[in-house]
This record gives sequence, C-alpha cells and structure tokens, in this order.
Amino acid sequence: MTRGGMQFLLWFSAVFVAVAAIIIASMTISPLTSHIARVKTASVSSFGGSMLHQIVDDLTSVLERMVRRGHYHHHHHHHRPHHRRKKRPADCDDSKWASPIAAEQKPGLILTVDQRGCGAFSSLQKAVDAVPDYSPNRTLIIVDSGIYREKVVVPGNKTNITIQGQGYLTTAVAWNATANSSGGTVYSATIAVFAFNFIAYNISFRNTAPRPSPGDVGAQAVALRIAGDQAAFYGCGIYGAQDTLLDDRGRHFFRDCFIEGSIDFIFGNARSLYQDCVINSVAGEVGNGNVRGRINGCITAHGRQSAAERTGFSFVDCSITGTGRVWLGRAWQPYATVVFSRTSMSGIVAPEGWNDWNDATRDSSVFFAEFSSTGPGANSSQRVVHSKQLDPCQAASFMDISYIDGGEWILPLIQRPSVNPCGSPRRHEGIIKTYTSPSSDDTASYSNSSLEA
Repeated sequence: MTRGGMQFLLWFSAVFVAVAAIIIASMTISPLTSHIARVKTASVSSFGGSMLHQIVDDLTSVLERMVRRGHYHHHHHHHRPHHRRKKRPADCDDSKWASPIAAEQKPGLILTVDQRGCGAFSSLQKAVDAVPDYSPNRTLIIVDSGIYREKVVVPGNKTNITIQGQGYLTTAVAWNATANSSGGTVYSATIAVFAFNFIAYNISFRNTAPRPSPGDVGAQAVALRIAGDQAAFYGCGIYGAQDTLLDDRGRHFFRDCFIEGSIDFIFGNARSLYQDCVINSVAGEVGNGNVRGRINGCITAHGRQSAAERTGFSFVDCSITGTGRVWLGRAWQPYATVVFSRTSMSGIVAPEGWNDWNDATRDSSVFFAEFSSTGPGANSSQRVVHSKQLDPCQAASFMDISYIDGGEWILPLIQRPSVNPCGSPRRHEGIIKTYTSPSSDDTASYSNSSLEA
C-alpha cells in the first residue's frame, strides 16, 4: 500500500471512531438529529473531499438508524409499567356499597373493601391505612361479605372510623395468634383498636386458635382489643376461647353483639355498657349436678386496681348461653367491678356466681352485683357472701348510657330511652367510688389467666 493510501486509511478510522462516539453520547444529552448534523458538518470540513463526504454521509446514516432503533427500545423498556391493577370482575354489583349509615353519619370519605376486586381495597388493613391521620371527619369503610384472614391494627392517629360489614355471620376478620406466638396476650388480637371514636357495625372479629384446657400456659388468644375512648359496636360478633375480648381501657358501648369464649373471655379495665348481647360460653362439658368447684370457665375478669379508677363492666338485658360451668366473673384486680342486670342466665352459671381469684383479701373491695336477672343460673341463694343483689335505685345508673357518659358521644339514633326511677343519673357513685381512670396500659401485666378452681 502506498504512503498516501495508508494515511487515508488512518484518517478514515479516526473519523469512524469519532463519529460513533459522538452519536452514542448524544443518546442521553440532546436530540439525535442535531448531533448527527453537527458531526456531518465537522467531518466534511475536515476532509474537504467528495469521496470522504460520501463516506461520512453513508456512515452517519447507518449509525443514526442503529442508534434510533436502540434508543427506542431502551426508552420503551424503561417506561413499561411494573404493576398493573387487576381487572375488575364483570359481575361486580356496586349497589351493595349503598349504606344507610352514610346518610346518618355523613362521612367525609367512603372506602370499600372486597376480596374479589370489586372494591377499592382487598384487605381491611389497607383501607385503614388509607384513612387520613387525625381526621376530624368520619371515614366509613364498607366491607363486603367474606372471611378476611388478616391481623388488623387501627392506630391512634386513625380517628373517627366506622367499619360496616354485611352481617356478623357473613363478614369476618379472622386470625389465629396466641400469647405464645405473638409475645404476649395483649399482642395476640386479631384486631386492635387504639383510635378515638371508633364504630363497628355488622361484622365479626375472630381468633381461630384452638380452644385451650384450663391451666394451659400461653394459650390466650384475643379476637378484639379495644383501647380507644368512645368506641361502639352494633350487631357485631366476637369469637374466641380464652381471653376473647380485651375491653382494655376507655368508654365503650356494645349493643346486640354476640360474644363467645371460655375463660375470662371479657376482660380488661374499661368502663363499658353491654346491652342486649348474647354471652355464649364454649367451655367444655362438666357433667350433671351443681357441684361447687367443678368450674371450667369464667365470663369476666375485670382489672380495676384501685378505688380511684372509674371503670367497670355493666351488662343489661343480655343472655348467657352455651356449655360448661362458669362464673359470672372473677377478681383479676382487687377492685374489679361487674354488674349483671335483667340478664337471662342459663344453668351453666355456677351457683356461687363469682370468684375472688383465690385471694380472700379482695372480697371487701370488689363490686360484684346483680339485679332482677332470670333463669336457672340467676338463683342467688348460694352466691358468695361478698356479692350484692341491688334494688332498682341502686341498679338504675348501671343500666343506661349515663354509666359511660354516652349522652355525650353515642349516636342518638342508637340510644335507648330510659327512665331512672331514683332521679340521680349517678346514684351508682354512692355505691362504689368512681373517679377519672388513669390512661396507663394496665393490661400489660396480664400474663396468667389460667383457670384455677
């Protein structure tokens, strides 16, 4: 090859490399066409020959087509969506989201939950998470029929939530944690509510852990923990065995609910009124005969620790059904306060009625009382001596919403009119000392609720 040919080949190679580098770099900094035009102009002026002009034109044309093709594919791949919403089923019926509760409560936001994809969310927890923090307006969450197998927490910043199911027999939230599996009884709840002004309608909360035997350690399994103030439950089901309902702290109202369990299945240190509820024991059978001591279940375990706490459980117009031999309550703490009024008691209620947690020092400080109850379990002739049978005046203030200051926060459409025959709406304060309840979490110490007869 001649010396001139060698020089031409070297210049051609250099131009090729330069053009390729400039075009590839142009992919990320500016439009391709302007870069290609500048490359062609610079290249031609450098060589000044027609042959070189044609070579550079052909070369840049090829490179431009290659880069455009590669750039398009790169761009297309980069912006491809990573998540696609599931296709909505064709048979979705939006009429089921119509709610009379919405007309009553006038929520600022309505969220829908459906496992099939017909709602905005597929789980209750996702809907709760979407509620605005500390909202002054009510949020209504409508949950379609089905069993939602999840553990739900309503934190303190998710205020003013209403959850509406389609009936407690058809809409359920279920989980199976126990004290052993979750690190403690209070952490085993299927749903835990810490928020202010929570309401639930027509839904059930279930803990499906196996039913323990008396004395089993770590088998406590909470279905519902309610620790927010001013909470109400209407037509709800609460299912479990040992420690079903942790009625933890605050003022609460339960109306037309079904509550099921075996041992201490309504416990905590709240101030709560239960109206027209079914209290169903699933404790094991103990055989025939009212034999004192053959106890394998207990309905309540109240945690009032001092006379300075304004807490207690009051049951009005309820019914006690089921199996086993159960106490109405036992003194989890020295000032435990429980009253049953006008309650239908089946024969599963033990004749002695109450238990002091095997600590006789609590007999003088607990307040275990009954008024005008009926059924074979209501026979008071063998009740423990420290329990009380109330007269109408003593019982009156335990029997309406004034007991939980409900006139300040329970919806008027849900309230039941009542007349206090004795005039004073707080006559119960002359029977037991009631003051402001502290806000500390006293249930944290609840670790051993095994039944010891």
